[in-house]
Amino acid sequence: MTHILVAPDSFKDCLSSFEVARLICERINETQPGLKTTMFPMADGGEGTIDCVHFHKGGVWRKLTVHDPLNRKIESSYLIVDEGKTAIIELAKASGLELLGTSERNALATSSYGAGELVRDAVEMGIRKIILALGGSATVDAGTGIAAALGFRFYSKSGTLIAPCGANLTEIHAINAENIHPILHQVEFVVAADVQNTLNGPAGAARVFAPQKGAGSEGVAVLEKRLMHISKLLEKATSFNPDLHPGTGAAGGAALFLMAYGNCKIEKGFDVIARLTGFYNAVSKADVIISGEGKIDVQTGYGKVLSSIAGIVKSEHKVLIALAGTIKGDRAEIIKKFGLQQLFVLDRFATNRDDSIKNAAKYLKLINFEF
Repeated sequence: MTHILVAPDSFKDCLSSFEVARLICERINETQPGLKTTMFPMADGGEGTIDCVHFHKGGVWRKLTVHDPLNRKIESSYLIVDEGKTAIIELAKASGLELLGTSERNALATSSYGAGELVRDAVEMGIRKIILALGGSATVDAGTGIAAALGFRFYSKSGTLIAPCGANLTEIHAINAENIHPILHQVEFVVAADVQNTLNGPAGAARVFAPQKGAGSEGVAVLEKRLMHISKLLEKATSFNPDLHPGTGAAGGAALFLMAYGNCKIEKGFDVIARLTGFYNAVSKADVIISGEGKIDVQTGYGKVLSSIAGIVKSEHKVLIALAGTIKGDRAEIIKKFGLQQLFVLDRFATNRDDSIKNAAKYLKLINFEF
């Protein structure tokens, strides 16, 4: 019996990876009931990562009140797994773009402090391994918000305490680490990044990600200078150079202080989640893998779920089928690049983008997979 492993990422603004996987399995079971299907929703460190891990590993939710990117109180949570030894924290749950209205998005004003509150709570709970997923952030604050929640203090030339946010980074003259959490160095941090951009440069955090977080061209230029300023301060204080480490630009540099001062490594988010969930073993038992994401474009090739799975499938000599809400680029080139046997795109059913998003579940049920 042909065994099909259904392992999609979420479709942003539309369906979770679990929902996409469920709908695909339902469609196959309806049209070809003789086949075996296994749901295996995946993530790469972006939104939905924590729910993906919960689906596969269970765990206990820890709920608490923290501050959102604009310093308003909200209810948030993180997941504790491995019998209380590991915490999975999704930055977007406290410092995410989706927590803000369109008019509220301002990369100069937002802070990652709330994500730091989640981290601090996990440390104080006695957890000694924290996996921090960085996707979906609303911030470009070089991780000063997270750092402040963990006890770092930032001062101006005159000795004034500086609040952490993108706009204030060049006001910081001194980094004070004297009051950081006393057991922070005992915690192993694994940062799951869904992009490999460094903090500075043409593909840096400000230029690539700040526009989607509400920064115009002037704001991007301002943030570039501020991120470079913090880079120089960090390197002077710790010898840590952010631009020698791929992924430091993720979430506007959210992990910088954890990497510079703590026991922290940054990895491709997909690799972290694949190990946690047992994905490699699942692939070895399947004949066909179906994956996909909301939009296949140039970013897909930089460690996203589909491209990561494509590499694994190729090495295992399996068949790969992809599904997308929409694609940007030549269809034939995409098929060749990722070694796809088939590529299905939902927007061929839709009249426009809004229709494609609103009715994605309905259009998924129209696909005729061929095995």
